Amino acid sequence: MKVYENLAPYYDRFMDHINYEQEAENIYRFLFQINKMNGRLLDIGAGSGGHLLPLLSMGIKADGLDYSEEMIEVLKKKIGDHHFSAHLYTADMRDFTTEHRYDVIYCMGETIHHLNGIDDVAAFFRAAKEALKDGGYLIFSWQEAEYFDELAACGDFYEAHGDDYLLWSCELGDDEPAATVHYTAFVQGEEAEQYHRIREDHRLAIFENDEIWDAVEKAGFAIRDDLEDITFGDALEEEPCKHITVLEKIGEV
Repeated sequence: MKVYENLAPYYDRFMDHINYEQEAENIYRFLFQINKMNGRLLDIGAGSGGHLLPLLSMGIKADGLDYSEEMIEVLKKKIGDHHFSAHLYTADMRDFTTEHRYDVIYCMGETIHHLNGIDDVAAFFRAAKEALKDGGYLIFSWQEAEYFDELAACGDFYEAHGDDYLLWSCELGDDEPAATVHYTAFVQGEEAEQYHRIREDHRLAIFENDEIWDAVEKAGFAIRDDLEDITFGDALEEEPCKHITVLEKIGEV
């Protein structure tokens, strides 16, 4: 499950196409909907702070957790540079403990697909539930299987990000419901003619819809489609395979 060991220092260069600020605005709007503007949030898979830093700049109390030590180091420096305050945890999302209990835990991007399978997702749900206050909410995004089929069918991708370049492709597994994304980055060095090549492979688990809903039910969460539609409906209109699922902690089962 460990990723971004090599790409962490350059992650922001290659993710400049993602509108993290708008996604953070949606989370902020969610807090307004549930009347928790003074609540505390935990960002699972916080990475380099794409969502966390905008929320902190809005005055929201938020902490971050990531499995990658390298990404946490990048985030720690950013938080220090901005003079923000947040607890940062280098931990496994399947089994973690935190200093606080949270009103909202969110897990965006393709973070849950970095888990090994649906048993890991169930473990994540249990750990998140333990870290939530009674009546707290878990928000997580995920992609249906068709998304990975389409990605693999597109072949090789080439991206230019300023003077840096990224080549990547997606390959479906033959014997397991998973895809592997192969990344090759060319990062400009101190001299204009000098480039460093960095390679990483990311395995992404593919889940059937029924698996996700079954794991949700067993974990003791209620699905809040109403809050999903109100808060994230516009963001999902152009991405038919993507879900941003909102769950409410409803007690022990």
